[in-house]
Amino acid sequence: MRRISLISLNLWNTERLDERKDCLVSFVQCYQADLFCFQEIRPVLCDLFDQALPGYRRVEGAEPGWKEEGSIYYREELFQEIGHGYVDLHMPERKRGLFWVRLQDQDGRRFVCATVHFTHQLNADENRSGLPWRPAEARLAGKALNEIAKDEPVILAGDFNDPVQVVRILHEEYGLEDLFRKMGVPSPCTFPCLFLSDEDWQVEAIDKLMGRNIRPLVATSPHYHTTGHVLSDHWPVMTIFELE
Repeated sequence: MRRISLISLNLWNTERLDERKDCLVSFVQCYQADLFCFQEIRPVLCDLFDQALPGYRRVEGAEPGWKEEGSIYYREELFQEIGHGYVDLHMPERKRGLFWVRLQDQDGRRFVCATVHFTHQLNADENRSGLPWRPAEARLAGKALNEIAKDEPVILAGDFNDPVQVVRILHEEYGLEDLFRKMGVPSPCTFPCLFLSDEDWQVEAIDKLMGRNIRPLVATSPHYHTTGHVLSDHWPVMTIFELE
């Protein structure tokens, strides 16, 4: 059974991109994951990765968010794309949502890979009301994944902007498992990367990997850097898994 590698990273849109782009290119070419899930993608970053990853295909949909919020790259030699889609999670960030692709491997096994970026805790409406957006978004995402994947293996990667409640909801109500917890290791702190951010009062394990009907073999957060440069204000998360 072939093992599949996946890396997820919030790209911090184009903030300080001139300082980071060489490090980003070096990172994806060094790790060459079978799947890359990105949040806060932008058209200029699509162009950057399209050139840096010639053996990969970027999933493209009609919705603008595929180039302006969430993006999935997969290795063409390993997978065939069967279908893809976007799910509106009724978020205040109108171009965000659940971005997913159904892939088939060389042995004919199918699985669903999805990426999401839930609403930030300091959203202006949330600050005003004190009511979080993320539980409702998580329930919409969990319901959609159950309908899309059914009994197929599914892996969900993204910036959850919540260290606890979203994972609890997706696990207890929709059967997804936190891959770090399944591996018996604590979820790593992925925000902030203090080399680029002064938000040192926010120390959170918010970049997550969850799945169903998969067996993780590795769950980690590579603190990749080049001399004087890092990838983002987030650290990436990575897993190697097998389909059950």
